[in-house]
Amino acid sequence: YNEYKSYLRFLMSFDNPVVELSDEEYNDILDRTELEEIEISPGFNDDGTPSSDEAVTLPTFDFNTVLETAGFGRYHVFFMIVLGMMSFADAAEIFLASVIIKDMKCSFNLTPIQEAIIPAIVFFFYAIGSIVAGKLSDEYGRKRVLMIGMVILVISAILSAVVPTYTLFICCRAVTGFTIGANYGVSVVYFTEIVPIRHRSSAMLGMELFWTIGSVFECLVGMAVMTKYGWRLQVGITVIPCFLALLLLPFCDESARYYAISGQHEKALEVCRKICRRNKKTLPPGELKVSVEERGDLRAVFSKDLLRQTVILSIIFFINMFHVFAIIILLPDMLLNNYCSASSFLGKDYNAQGCEILSKGDYEMLLVSALLSVPGFFLGSDIVERVGRRMAFIATAAIQIITFVLAFPCWGTWFLYLAIACMIVSSTTFNQILWIYSPESYPTYIRNTAVGTLNAIGKVGAATGTFLVETTDARSIRASIGMFVALGLLLLAMTLLINKETKNQELQDTKTDQSGLTYATLQERSSSVI
Repeated sequence: YNEYKSYLRFLMSFDNPVVELSDEEYNDILDRTELEEIEISPGFNDDGTPSSDEAVTLPTFDFNTVLETAGFGRYHVFFMIVLGMMSFADAAEIFLASVIIKDMKCSFNLTPIQEAIIPAIVFFFYAIGSIVAGKLSDEYGRKRVLMIGMVILVISAILSAVVPTYTLFICCRAVTGFTIGANYGVSVVYFTEIVPIRHRSSAMLGMELFWTIGSVFECLVGMAVMTKYGWRLQVGITVIPCFLALLLLPFCDESARYYAISGQHEKALEVCRKICRRNKKTLPPGELKVSVEERGDLRAVFSKDLLRQTVILSIIFFINMFHVFAIIILLPDMLLNNYCSASSFLGKDYNAQGCEILSKGDYEMLLVSALLSVPGFFLGSDIVERVGRRMAFIATAAIQIITFVLAFPCWGTWFLYLAIACMIVSSTTFNQILWIYSPESYPTYIRNTAVGTLNAIGKVGAATGTFLVETTDARSIRASIGMFVALGLLLLAMTLLINKETKNQELQDTKTDQSGLTYATLQERSSSVI
């Protein structure tokens, strides 16, 4: 009787995953069922239990098999929208400092050092938040950390708009930077873990496009608001996408990979059922494989097996973020200092209170910089699928060096603009490849810890690059470009040392997982299970 009850529950688990019966409902079904006497098959005792000499085992499957069976569908589209809104909100908060800094300088009568602290404090605490959240999300779950981070982000962003003093504003921006650093790396890993192998690069493209939309949103709001109403309304409007992301996030499930490595078998299985149900697919029959691992150990990121990979990616992250953020600062410096006789179209503008704000030319330049990242996102997502991650790294790093060299000769203003545009596109292409590759390179039990650490190192590079470029004058712009070339050569050398290819390979969950299983192998495995 009990064996029949267990078997009935097992059948219900995959034949009709929508139905969930209580114990009373199961017992009612069994009471109304006429059990026939049958001959026990070999391998079973007379009472129906497996014999000790020939135990019966159910087929097993892992989460990678579930993803390939379910494919990319409604479940993933919803996730992309929610996490994309978080990326949208993060980009808006990052760009906020560029839009409001001139008005704040006038409102609070800031010194040059106080002015420089506003963007610097965000980068500094971004790095700290990235490390802390990476470790916590490996220990306590991706969704939980993101929920807490978004709540804190909304509160700190609202307070930033109403605080009466510069000191309190800096404190709020420090908290905002911490939560942005916490959110971005975790959300990238979160999404990577639930996407089928074939769709990882295109899924990352979707998230990055939301980042661009957030940047453009901030610029357009600035053009409409800053002249008449000032920086406080600008900060207040920037909270809106943060609030929308917070409202949507509770409807997302926790990562099934996290549940699996934390020993929460039933919750992991329930998420697998929901993915298949939303995508109108059938969950593979059998038992979901679960392996419990100690999670969030930073020492494991620098263990003997991963040390070489971590050191190489740390250097790559530092140089990549240095380039991405420093290049954006370099363009207005070239114009303001008449580099290669380039005329400045930036000009000056003032609000109703008489404070200097960004001019129309400033906003146009920010918009162009943001929109030029879009081709880079598409190129990065396409090239990794055509030639693989490693070759994409090498080719893009080499192209970056060429674009830097093109900025040396003064062959006319428009040629200089073209060189800068190529620099922005190539750097964002490399950045896109890096964010596709890095979550794939570490197992689930330390994936967020590793990516968070690498992201923090990258933000140190971003802060270093922006500081060095902001101190340039007409005589040292060539020195800055020379620095880009030198770091580009080092970046190329690091990409040549990468020896792990992750194209069409499943994500590793634990220390003992098989790595290197290809998409074709997974297709065969999922077909055989079904």
